[in-house]
Amino acid sequence: MLLNTALTISSSYLLSAITMIYARHLAVELPDHTTDLLYPGVLLLAVGIAGNFYHHYLILQLRKGGDNDTGYKIPKGGLFEFITCPHYLFEITGFFGFAMISQTVYALAMASGMAGYLIGEASPPKDGKNPSSRSSRLALRLWCPIS
Repeated sequence: MLLNTALTISSSYLLSAITMIYARHLAVELPDHTTDLLYPGVLLLAVGIAGNFYHHYLILQLRKGGDNDTGYKIPKGGLFEFITCPHYLFEITGFFGFAMISQTVYALAMASGMAGYLIGEASPPKDGKNPSSRSSRLALRLWCPIS
C-alpha cells in the first residue's frame, strides 16, 4: 500500500513536471511577460521546501528512539503551535512559488488543484486532541492527524 501510494504520487509529480515543461516550450513564441516573477517565485519555492522539510523533521522526531507507540501525538515547535498541518501549508506555498516561476496557466491550475487536494486530504483528529488555539489562527484550516 505504501509503495503503491509513493509510486502514484511520484508519477503524478513527474507527469505534471513534464507537462509544465511542455507548456513552457509551447509558450516560447509568445511575447514575454511584462512582470518577471522568477525571483519572487524562487524565494517562495525555497521557503515552501525549507518549511515543509523542517516540519516533516519535527514530525519524525515524534518517533525518535525506536518508540513503538503509534498513538496520536501532537507535534511541538515551528508552526505546529498555530496550525495542525504546517507541512501542508508549506507544500502549497512551494507549488505557488513554482507557478510564479513558470507563469503558465497550467502551473497555476496545478498549484490550485494541489492546494485543494491537500486541504481536502487533511482531516480533523478523530479523538479531538487538537488544541483549540490552533484552529482559528489562519484562514485555511489545515487539520491533520499525525500517524
